[in-house]
Amino acid sequence: MEFNRNRLKAERIARGLTVQEMGEVLGVSKGTYSKKENGKLPIDVDEFSLITNKFGIEHKDILIFFTLNVSEMETKEISYV
Repeated sequence: MEFNRNRLKAERIARGLTVQEMGEVLGVSKGTYSKKENGKLPIDVDEFSLITNKFGIEHKDILIFFTLNVSEMETKEISYV
């Protein structure tokens, strides 16, 4: 599984929250939050928990932030010719 940062940004925008506000949630500058949202800095588990709480997303629904990566080899059908 891979963390989907585009979904993170989309959820923030959909809720009308600014980068500045999200930085305040995490206790970091807006520049630092922006780097986290854009993948230049990691988001740790505690930060992710703060973010999902701010968004009002229940723990059972956090999988919306992850995409399943299946290798090309795993997706090809096996041919028994």
